[in-house]
Amino acid sequence: MAYDLLTTSGINSLVNSYINSEKSNRISPLETRKTKYTKISNIYSGLLTKVDALKSKMNTLKATGTSSAFAAKKAVSSNTTAVTVSASQSAQRGNFSLRVNQLAKNDLVVSLDKNSNSFSSITAPGTYSFTIKSGDGEGGQFYSNISLNLTESDFTNGNITFDALSKKISKAINDDKAEVLSDSVSGSSISSGTFKVNLNGTETTINYSAGTYEEVIDSVISQLENISGLTAEKVADGSNVKLKFTVTDSSKYISINSDTGSLLSELGISVNKEKGASGVVSAASFYPAAGLSQISLTAKNSGSGFSIEEISDTSGNILSEFGLNLGTNRTAFVQNESGEDTAGFVYNLSSLNAKINFNGLNIERYSNTISDLVTGVTISLKAVMSEDDTDVNIDVTNDVSSVKGKVEEFISAFNDIYTYIKTNSTSVDGVRGILLGDASASSLLNILSSTAYSPVSGLGSGTINSLSKMGITFNTNTGLSITDSSQLTNVLEDNILEVEQLFVSENGVASNLYNKLQPYTGSAGYLTTRKNSLDNNIESINDSITQAQSKIDKRAEALRMQYIQLQSQLSELFASVGNFNSDIWGI
Repeated sequence: MAYDLLTTSGINSLVNSYINSEKSNRISPLETRKTKYTKISNIYSGLLTKVDALKSKMNTLKATGTSSAFAAKKAVSSNTTAVTVSASQSAQRGNFSLRVNQLAKNDLVVSLDKNSNSFSSITAPGTYSFTIKSGDGEGGQFYSNISLNLTESDFTNGNITFDALSKKISKAINDDKAEVLSDSVSGSSISSGTFKVNLNGTETTINYSAGTYEEVIDSVISQLENISGLTAEKVADGSNVKLKFTVTDSSKYISINSDTGSLLSELGISVNKEKGASGVVSAASFYPAAGLSQISLTAKNSGSGFSIEEISDTSGNILSEFGLNLGTNRTAFVQNESGEDTAGFVYNLSSLNAKINFNGLNIERYSNTISDLVTGVTISLKAVMSEDDTDVNIDVTNDVSSVKGKVEEFISAFNDIYTYIKTNSTSVDGVRGILLGDASASSLLNILSSTAYSPVSGLGSGTINSLSKMGITFNTNTGLSITDSSQLTNVLEDNILEVEQLFVSENGVASNLYNKLQPYTGSAGYLTTRKNSLDNNIESINDSITQAQSKIDKRAEALRMQYIQLQSQLSELFASVGNFNSDIWGI
């Protein structure tokens, strides 16, 4: 019956029927278009990614000089137990012989061995200071001034054990940073001028003008704060002030000089290559035997140029407690079986450098890693050779495997684009390929095909002027492939310069292909522009779908209210004539 349609379920059916009809007529066509554009956009997105990947490979292969992929070298050692080698692209091909006669060592000082629980002669809290001077590797010195502050809490009944003291000394050394503290001053400076702060070889000019020391120091600090790796502060000393510098990186030294006025003299600042002790030596507190405590100081860098040149107490006798107040004397360390050891140096100066025989020449270096002997070659010494060992042969050659790998990466990226375009330009079972007839895709195929089989203009016919002369073949269906691996290996070994020109010359494979791909990528590239247009269409369709859905929902709700009103009116009609049947309506 007609009134069955005005039941609750009937009304829902009528409204749903309207919604489905409207969606079919108004939204489904939009979703079909959206699906089509989304598919095309995804295809372009994939193509854009693949073009960028090939461009990246071409960018690598078109580089010249020492950055050229074809300049890759490898170095091989005939005895890797004694020597390992590596070569950069700047290395020249060649062959060398080498013998390792001595390995470089880090200078080492060892203290007396003291009974751990015995008390030292240090009985009073206070600040104890000492100096370590070491070579800077260039014939000069680094200066390290270390302070150790002992407090009441470090003592028990006025005593401190050798074990506790050894740890305090080691920690003071390992925590030390280069610090410069001026004299305490008050009043004003009448001097104006400049001075230079040299932080590990980088100079900064500091300007100052006459004024109160408070003002002058504040001005200097504001300039010092711009130097990375350096902090500065004004330290109050009663009514006086001090200027304090701290080098935060203990691997760097500081020098302060070249004052055109008199400020540095007024402040009592005189600093030349001050370096934190933690940057020149490493200290350790250890136990050579049960109940004994000992200290060692090891230079951070190997070789005689970085040796420990002086170690001296400057205030108090903190080093003397362990026999380390050696001054400039290079006393030899002696380990005694009974009684105290003799504090001193473990190695002679002559034992600190690496010593090798290179192509018949006796050569010394501070380090076991030698990179200044053969251009582009790093030699790492691993072990001293015996008389029976044959000389190590070092062979520097073209790194064929590296270059071949780059060529294979190019082929892979080339084929990735080529087959992608071919696949998406082919119709299957009557379904048209998305890129079929696409101007950008067709143009890219032509560029790739031409690059693959055409000789490079400007290169002679008797040279390697095409990929085919490298054993690389082009197939119109599948792209490039290495069909003669031996031929490829041979040309890379014997004619690397011609291969390089094939890729990097003005019209070379890499240079030419990179330039021709350039217009397709980037924010204004052909592919990007096309994809952006598709994405804008998709966004517009999404807006249309949203608007259509909103209208359908609004109209459906209006229909529902109309049907409900009719339902109510019909119910009242039936009630008025006494024919209302609640079983029919279900309410």
